[in-house]
Amino acid sequence: MIPKTRSGPIVAVLSVLIAAVPVAAQSQAMTLEEAISLARRNNPQYRQIANDETDADWGVRQAYTAFLPSLSLGTGFSYQAGGTPRVGNLSAAEFGLGATPATYTSDYGVRMSVGISGRDFAEVSRAKANQRAVEARIESAAYDLETQVTAQYLAAVRARDLVLIAKSALETVAGAYDLADARYAAGAATRLDVTQAQVDRGRAEVALIQAENAYDIERLRLSQQIGVELDPATALTSTFPVFEPQWTLEELTAMALEAHPRLIAARQAESAARTASRQSFLDYLPSLSFSGSWSGYVRKVGSDTYLIDQARQSAENQMENCEFLNNISAGLSTPLPGRPADCAGMVITQADEDRIISNNSLFPFNYTSSPAYFSMSISFPVLTGFSRERSLAAAKAAATDAEYQRRGEELARRTEVAANLRSLQTAHRTVQIEVSNAAAAAEQLEIATERYRLGAGCGGSATGGLCTTYQELTQAQERKARADQAHLAALYSFHEALAMLEAAVGRTLR
Repeated sequence: MIPKTRSGPIVAVLSVLIAAVPVAAQSQAMTLEEAISLARRNNPQYRQIANDETDADWGVRQAYTAFLPSLSLGTGFSYQAGGTPRVGNLSAAEFGLGATPATYTSDYGVRMSVGISGRDFAEVSRAKANQRAVEARIESAAYDLETQVTAQYLAAVRARDLVLIAKSALETVAGAYDLADARYAAGAATRLDVTQAQVDRGRAEVALIQAENAYDIERLRLSQQIGVELDPATALTSTFPVFEPQWTLEELTAMALEAHPRLIAARQAESAARTASRQSFLDYLPSLSFSGSWSGYVRKVGSDTYLIDQARQSAENQMENCEFLNNISAGLSTPLPGRPADCAGMVITQADEDRIISNNSLFPFNYTSSPAYFSMSISFPVLTGFSRERSLAAAKAAATDAEYQRRGEELARRTEVAANLRSLQTAHRTVQIEVSNAAAAAEQLEIATERYRLGAGCGGSATGGLCTTYQELTQAQERKARADQAHLAALYSFHEALAMLEAAVGRTLR
């Protein structure tokens, strides 16, 4: 349970000054939660890591496709113009061949193959483990980003509050200058008091300028962390109360070891490495592959007359050969088997010509199918030049490295939780002390100012017999300024320590 918020003089001063900021300057407001949300959407470094998720998802899908066949489809067309071909340095005419007509050809091919090995069965598990590791790494990066934005937001708010303190200090020394000038005019102070007050006011103005510059720089750094340029009118509106930490080291350590994003990422990385190591053993198993193909072909000659003439020439040659064999058979004492044969039917009819023309009109898509082809093979790896052994050793080493990294992250969680919890407890005690110091310094300045204002007659009844010189007033102002700055430093040291503790635990504790 978080106790009631503690406050002090500086908190009251800052509240008054913040309330006095013109409304126009607060036309836009941004809380810490809004800054973190913007950073998740726009921070370039985080977005680079977040983009890895898509690749990991496709890795899982690709792992499943190892069990699906690969399929390729192809087709082609070709054309050869008519003319007299050449054979080496000789033309076809010198061999008694005439000119050939143009030809058109087209074909298609369908090829399918699938290969399965032992590694394919483990690839799905490895891809899923890698996917979980990537998701965990993205969550870890998101939490790191949240920690960085929180720290920079606190730095910007701290710089803003330092500006308010500088303005308050300037108002104080400006009032002291007016008071010294009035007393000098009344003859109750020296010219040295006035010039000293003037110097103090100038120094306060310089301090304010430097504080405003530091605030602008911290806002620019916050813009860099968020990934977008902040409007100068944007007000940082989140408040950060101070409370007494009541967590125990044991419960915070248990939180960190259970669900810290970095530790989860390390565990998932170890799981992915272990899966990859087991996968390497499957390289010793045989691999099986299947393949098949289907194809077709069609050809068209540019001249139907050329084909008919060739068919007639071929029929005439067959008839002459038939008659020649009949004559030989007739001169033998024992005729040749099947002789004499009827050679009169070896002629090209009109039906044959029509068929030739029809067959030449199939181009381009009336294919003649070629015989289908299928094959299956099994491969046993025997000698691989120690590549499997090296791969296995590398996978085991990577798995061992991941285990050490996870153990190192667990040790880091324990150490950081313990160290940051002590820092937070120390910061809380420091705030309590600085609250008292700031209150005492404010009271001292008030007394010194009143005494200096009424010190026209030192030793008189107005001051109770006491008076304050301007040097003593200046010392009180300096002590007040240092006390305010120390108080502010203690406040934000507490918030920074709390942010570091949250980063160590891996969750918000506010």
